[in-house]
Amino acid sequence: MPAQRPPGLRERNRARTYAEIADAALDLFERQGYDATTVDQIATAAAVSPATFFRYFATKEDVLFADEERAAAALSERVAARTDRSTTSVTALAEPVIAYAEATVGSDSPHSLRLMTLVMTTPSLAARSLRMRLRWESDLADQLAGEDGLAAPQLVHTVVASIAVSCLTSGLRHWPNTSSPDALATLVREAFKHAS
Repeated sequence: MPAQRPPGLRERNRARTYAEIADAALDLFERQGYDATTVDQIATAAAVSPATFFRYFATKEDVLFADEERAAAALSERVAARTDRSTTSVTALAEPVIAYAEATVGSDSPHSLRLMTLVMTTPSLAARSLRMRLRWESDLADQLAGEDGLAAPQLVHTVVASIAVSCLTSGLRHWPNTSSPDALATLVREAFKHAS
């Protein structure tokens, strides 16, 4: 396998600008509230133009949901790679979903608790959060159906996926109350115990 080429100057500059915009937005959201913060304020705080902001994020909301695609794919990958694929059950999905929760707070996501606190405490973000949850449920139901050789999920796949995602989102909802980045996996594990 060939060695991966390190990112060039342009990629590093893009990554730095992206991080600076995201950090500035997060700081402003926490300080003055998500709804009271404008794109112009974020751009000023990040020392970029509003046009530059929109090159990185389509909307202000996207700053908090930037990893939506990657998160959905990562959850499905964890479920697909689970050791117990012999049954379609909530119990069989517990370990991969808990492992996903543990990875959510890894070194690649240093602001995950701050982001989740904002998402879970800002009513105007509820619709986007719900869309993400429904995406997770649909993707997992499709994964389970595919494992059973079916083109579309049956009721059992939809129910199991919905309960597993409910355990994850219940943990996410209570995570900001702990102020501990490491508590998410414990909360999700406890949610699965309540669900079984």
